[in-house]
Amino acid sequence: MIRRERAQSEVLGTVFLLGITVAAVTITVATGSVALAAVTDDARSSGVENGMSQLTSQASLVALGETDAKRFDLGSIDEGDLRLDEDAGRVDIRVEGSNGTVTNESFSLGTLVYTGDRREVAIQGGGVWSLEGDRGRMISPPEYHYRGETLTFPIVQLTGDHASPNAGTGVVRRTGASEQVLSNVSNPLRDGTVVVEIQSDYYEGWYDFLSQRADGDVTKDDENRTTTARLVVPEEVSFDRTLSIGQPDGYSHTGKPDGKLSATEYRQGISSPSPDPLIQSQIDQTAEDNDNETEDCVTAAGFDGCGTLGSGVYYFGGDATVTGDVVFDTTDGNVTVVVDGDFDIGGSDISVTDNSSNGVEYYINGSFDLQGDPEIGTEPEPIQAERNIFYVAEGFLDESAGDGNPTIEAIVYAPNADVVTNGNPTLRGGFVTNTLETGGNASVEPDPTLADLGFEIRIAGGSGQNPITYLHVSENVVEFRFDR
Repeated sequence: MIRRERAQSEVLGTVFLLGITVAAVTITVATGSVALAAVTDDARSSGVENGMSQLTSQASLVALGETDAKRFDLGSIDEGDLRLDEDAGRVDIRVEGSNGTVTNESFSLGTLVYTGDRREVAIQGGGVWSLEGDRGRMISPPEYHYRGETLTFPIVQLTGDHASPNAGTGVVRRTGASEQVLSNVSNPLRDGTVVVEIQSDYYEGWYDFLSQRADGDVTKDDENRTTTARLVVPEEVSFDRTLSIGQPDGYSHTGKPDGKLSATEYRQGISSPSPDPLIQSQIDQTAEDNDNETEDCVTAAGFDGCGTLGSGVYYFGGDATVTGDVVFDTTDGNVTVVVDGDFDIGGSDISVTDNSSNGVEYYINGSFDLQGDPEIGTEPEPIQAERNIFYVAEGFLDESAGDGNPTIEAIVYAPNADVVTNGNPTLRGGFVTNTLETGGNASVEPDPTLADLGFEIRIAGGSGQNPITYLHVSENVVEFRFDR
């Protein structure tokens, strides 16, 4: 009896073992099949990616008129789906003027898409994109080029003779000459904002590209599958008048009659762009990249007994002061002074003494103050106000108790400043403030050379508001003819 039970146990154990083995083999085969399928699909998609990268280069050459036609080969597409959708993807170009006018044109991009089991690869706008799950990414960049304040955007549109071709080979041809878009918008741009809006299944790839390569203010809208880039046209501020005041009736003089500007020398009720983005851009650029360490007298608190300073970039991360007179020698290039706070020169003289055309630009993310009788200008004569330019975010002379008898020969751009002089300053050059009240022997005097020079400053956008001055957009249509 005992022997039979043992024999039965051995049989059951063997069967159980065989069952486990069969199950393990089945699971292994199934898992391996899935993994193999994934690897195969990845390899196939990668092959199509390479083919499409070559094709988009060829299509761009054709679209931009380098050649009339090119043959292409995308590789094997037997296990996937290839389709051409002439209406997929859209670009909207707008120029929004500061006066509320909008110039707008919109175009379909067209998209050639290969869809595999797990992801798809597409040509759109001169670039190659992939989509896996819900996340799009860029494989090769589109025909969109932003360099130095110029945007060149040749819009490449795709058309074709087959919506669902059977082969991945064929010819891409140009259908006509390139046509200029926004022909009624002239260069250089004078004001406003250029907006480029891309609606696409690959909008996240477009977003990554525009954020990294094109800069500007780039946003995305997941709900509408849209990416938008905004580039701001720098505004030009002219100094054909000595004084520009933001508020109507914002200029007054209660001192000696000869201290008041004539009606032809000042303007009131003039809207001036904020210098804040420009100042912040300088802060961002110079906080880690400056020449402070080359001069022992440049400390965290300001200029301390510097005497003569040469060309360079000097950055202060908070309020800064000047102790002792400073002479800037700009023979070898311009000087940039960036202050992320208030800048108080006290009673120190600041001058540019060489005979070059270079100068000093100050970017002050606070107020610009002084006390006593300092002089800011150039030596020797004549006055060269354009060689000392101050961009001021907040006040001008607003903490200058008593003022004294300072002389400032410069351009001071402080459109947010409400200036009330307490002493007898002499302001020569060009000044932009919100309001200005002078009294006593205070005077505001022109620098006659500014008008003769047609001198202007450009208030450009800062981080997130990259400037644009020239816009070149064209429509370029190519056609795909697939082999049967």
